[in-house]
Amino acid sequence: MNDTEQLIKDALGQLAERTPHPGPTLNALRRKRKRQRNNIFLIATAGMAAVVVLIFAGVIASDRYTPPNANDAAAALIPGNATGALKYQPHWLPDGFAETFRFVHEGRTTRAWVPADAPADGYGGGPSVALLSGDGYSGDFAQWRDVTVRGLKARVQASGDRAVVEWKAQDTLVVLVDRVSDPEATALRVADSVRADSNATFEAPFKVKGQQAAAFSGTSPGDWSAGTTPGRGPVEVTVSKRKPEYGGAETTPVTVRGKQGVVVGGGTVTVQEGDLWITATTHPADKPVDEIVAVLNDVEIASNFDTGWIRKK
Repeated sequence: MNDTEQLIKDALGQLAERTPHPGPTLNALRRKRKRQRNNIFLIATAGMAAVVVLIFAGVIASDRYTPPNANDAAAALIPGNATGALKYQPHWLPDGFAETFRFVHEGRTTRAWVPADAPADGYGGGPSVALLSGDGYSGDFAQWRDVTVRGLKARVQASGDRAVVEWKAQDTLVVLVDRVSDPEATALRVADSVRADSNATFEAPFKVKGQQAAAFSGTSPGDWSAGTTPGRGPVEVTVSKRKPEYGGAETTPVTVRGKQGVVVGGGTVTVQEGDLWITATTHPADKPVDEIVAVLNDVEIASNFDTGWIRKK
């Protein structure tokens, strides 16, 4: 039973509890049937109006960041390569902005939008709008000021071409805009447009030893890169449609995943598999090559995953 059905049921139940015993009403009907029939019609009409008011009041009250239903498959961690829900999305963005980045890890999520023609490093290197959930903003480039977002207490800080809005709905939400004109007004307008989104899931392109890719970005559905979370282990793994840039570093051949790969500069091993490039890098770069190769051999590429959201307006 959904929320609206429950509201209807509760309202009708309350109306029934207030209804008097039918005996006096039946007696009155026998005496003044026509007049009483009209009165009963008016009473019933008023009662139904009360039900409608209760329903609409409930619907309006529930329009504040209602999280996805706990039974919704998109709201839970799902087996396979879908690692979690992206529970919120803005319904207003600056003209021409398209989604380019998604991140899901330990209950924290990030979605970011950049101009549709931005380069691969557009997020973090140019104009961007990001929506974060599950954690507050840890930076501090200006003083916080109190504001409201859809009637909820919020706070904003702005300086230069950057602004941040943070508020608490069912989760802590943060809108961060960077390198845009009138950043505070933009951030507040984006924040005001944020609604629950129970349909979007994060689908990891790969996993390694049970750890799924946490970050996923690209310039198009056919040009993307995904990686594990830095710092979560001695080896960071990246799977990409783009050939890695070696920057003139010395390379030596090595066998990995049954193919010839290369060791780059001592701490990185990369191999091409089909139209994908799989790379592992150690932090710090002091692990033996055979340990790096072993990690790459454990990489499992997902059989299918969604890239249609990349640079979608």
